Amino acid sequence: MFCLPARYYRTVASIGLALLIAHSAFGQAFPPAPPIEDAYSDAVPPPVIVPAARYSIESAAVAEQQLAPQPACPDCVCPQCQCGTCICPVKPAPCQPCPHVSTLLPYWNVNIFGALQGNMMFSTARPIAPGIPLFLAPNSAEPENTVDIHARSSSLGAVFSGPDVGNFKAGGMVLGLFYNDALIVDRYGFLPIQGFGELRNEDWRIAAGLQFNVFAPNLPTMLTFSSMFASGNAGNNFPGQFRIERYLHPTTDSQWTIQAALSDPVPTGVTSNTPISSIITGAPPLRITEDNGWPTIEGRVAYSVGEIKQEGLEAKRAFEVGVSAVGGQLRSALLLQPNVVANTYGLALDFRWRINDQWGIVGEAFTGEGLGYQNAGVLQSVNSATFNSIRTRGGWAEIYHYLTPCLHTHWGGGFDNPLDADLNLAQITYNQTLFANLIWDVTQQFRVGFELTHRKTDYVALPNNQGVGFHTQVQWSF
Repeated sequence: MFCLPARYYRTVASIGLALLIAHSAFGQAFPPAPPIEDAYSDAVPPPVIVPAARYSIESAAVAEQQLAPQPACPDCVCPQCQCGTCICPVKPAPCQPCPHVSTLLPYWNVNIFGALQGNMMFSTARPIAPGIPLFLAPNSAEPENTVDIHARSSSLGAVFSGPDVGNFKAGGMVLGLFYNDALIVDRYGFLPIQGFGELRNEDWRIAAGLQFNVFAPNLPTMLTFSSMFASGNAGNNFPGQFRIERYLHPTTDSQWTIQAALSDPVPTGVTSNTPISSIITGAPPLRITEDNGWPTIEGRVAYSVGEIKQEGLEAKRAFEVGVSAVGGQLRSALLLQPNVVANTYGLALDFRWRINDQWGIVGEAFTGEGLGYQNAGVLQSVNSATFNSIRTRGGWAEIYHYLTPCLHTHWGGGFDNPLDADLNLAQITYNQTLFANLIWDVTQQFRVGFELTHRKTDYVALPNNQGVGFHTQVQWSF
């Protein structure tokens, strides 16, 4: 049997006695700091990290480290923990009832939402694009009827709710659809349409990321994702954006909303007869469509009044009217030719009125030039030969009626009318859509819809076209 010499036991005993004396002396000289729970309100119990709450070991360790007492700093900002705000301990978000999603750090709550859709669309004239009818292809003597059965408009998203930052509440949202990133391509993919973070309170909202336009924000209630884009429904693109909003409340049931944003003008596009990889290595492109070095500026002022009611992800008052504007520049870089810079601007009026629990109206009207990137001008920003801006005007309107709380119908139409003098021979001079639908919300999670549309597209020199479409949709929401 192996035994250590007696001197090793004496050495270990001496070290243990010395540590015990040092610990006692340290405790008398430096009394323990007050517990970190004192940094919180007495009305709220201190946070507890429970492994059973599905936090990983790593997240629990990080949370314990951030909640541990911090040394006082010379320039104290937080009066509770005597620390700078960047290291001030943060309470974990309250645990939600199962089922729920847990984040790596316990300061955020995440709510997953989305919809699973099945769509079947019949058209008597060939739509552009398949499954997303924006306008019609030129007429042909051959048969043009088409059918599309798809689920690309199914969606998946998440709403984030985070800790307070001063007087603001942190939050955000991500949302994507199963379209290809090029919408006119008849393939599946994943298309992010929202992805932003925000700080907001009752008076302000500051947000950055992927967001819908400030310009012309209303949407008709249609089954198709295209929602009359290119037929009078300007705006509702989803560019990268920095945005600030101010809310004024002159009375308890009214509100002024002031919005301003800097947005990405247009995705850079390359037109070439050679692969992009060859262009990167030196082959010249035929044309590059891009921004002119400064962002698009958007602004809107709106007044709303009446009872607030939740509609989708937004709470809206019974009546709202708004005026919005947008301005920017686009640049066409041509092979062996000077660049062409096209000015863009737009002015829009939007309105909605929930007359009562059964009836309502909503719509928009706009005018401007170079607005193809804003879903106006039948998606045409510049003349395809001169690359100068195209002037356009248009609008849409909808009236809806709830036959019962679960059965509602929506009727409307819109048009987009670019100026003929600004167009090249193969471009579109007029695009119109009329629609009527019936939507049955069988339950809060399941609905069935039927929609009838009539579309008309006129060209400068190509054959005009018109046709009827019928759309059936089933949707499961979660």
